[in-house]
Amino acid sequence: MSRRTRVGLEGLLSLILLVVLLWVSDPASIWDTLADADGWWVLAAIAVNVATVPMMAWRWQILLRAKRVHMPIGWLTRTYFVSLFAGQFLPAAIGGDAVRAVELGRRTHDAPEAVASVLIDRLVGVVSLVGLAVVAYAAGGHSAGGIEVLIAEAVFGVAAAVVLALLFSPRLRGFAARWLEPRVDGRRLAAGERFYDALHAYREHRATLGAVFALAVVVQVTRIFVIVMLVKALGLDDVTTSSIFATAPVLFAALILPVSLNGIGVREAVFVYFLRDSTTPAQAIALGVAFFAVGAATALIGALILLVRFARYGMSAVRPRTRIEE
Repeated sequence: MSRRTRVGLEGLLSLILLVVLLWVSDPASIWDTLADADGWWVLAAIAVNVATVPMMAWRWQILLRAKRVHMPIGWLTRTYFVSLFAGQFLPAAIGGDAVRAVELGRRTHDAPEAVASVLIDRLVGVVSLVGLAVVAYAAGGHSAGGIEVLIAEAVFGVAAAVVLALLFSPRLRGFAARWLEPRVDGRRLAAGERFYDALHAYREHRATLGAVFALAVVVQVTRIFVIVMLVKALGLDDVTTSSIFATAPVLFAALILPVSLNGIGVREAVFVYFLRDSTTPAQAIALGVAFFAVGAATALIGALILLVRFARYGMSAVRPRTRIEE
C-alpha cells in the first residue's frame, strides 16, 4: 500500500469517527466544557507530559548502552522531541519511531542497532501497558468498562507475546528476519538479517530489559496522571482515578495502531466508550481533545528544535533521509 493511500484511509477513518462522535453528542457542550477548563491544571498537565520525554530518552539510552552505543542524554531527548513532532503533525512524511531510527543511524552509522533499539523500546512500552492494565483491572478498575476492558487488554497482551516470540525464538529466526525487516515507503531502514541479529542480541540483556520495563511503567503511570489532571481541569467530578487507570492502557495501546490520522477520532472514541458510565459523550470527547492538545503542545518543542537546526545548518539538517542501511 502506498503512503498516499495509507494516509488517505487513516484520514477517512478519523473523519468517520469524528462525524459519528459529533452525531451522538452535543458539539456546543464540547466547546463549553473546553472553554470552562481550569488553565492551571492544563499547564500542569503539559509540564508533566513534557517531563516524560527525558525519561523516555533515558530508557532509550539504557538500551543503547547495553550494545556499547554511547549517546548523550541531551541529544537523545532532543531527537525524541523531534520524533514526537513528526508523529503528531507529519503523518504523510515519516513516522516518529522511524525518525528516531534514521537520526540515530545517521549519527552512529550502525542502522541495524539503531532500528533494533527503537523497536525494542516500543515493544517494552507495549508490554508495560499490558502489565499496568492487569494491575489496574485487578485493583478495581474493571468497574469502568466491564468485560470490554479485559478483552481489549487481553488482545494487546497476546499481540505482545507473539511479537516477543518472533524476536527471541531461534526457530523463527529466518521468518522473523524477513517479516520484521524495517521499511519506510518501500525503502529499507536496515537489512533484515543484520537487523534481526541486533534485535535478537537483546535476549542476553535481561537486566537491561528489566530496567527499561520498570522505567516504561513509570512513564506510563506519569502519562495516566496527565489524564487525571485534565479530568480535574475539565471538572469531570464523576470520573474516578481508578477508571482512568483502567482505561488509559487501552487508550495508549490503541493510539499505537496505524489506523487513524494521529489517533484523531480513536482517542475520543475510547474515552466515550470506556467512560460512558461517568461522563456524557460531549465531556468524554472534550477530554480526548484536551489530551490531544497537551500532546501537540509537547510535540511543538520538537518543531522549535528543528527551527534551531535549520537556522544553524540549513535544510539538510531537518530533512529526513530514509535510506540509512549503507
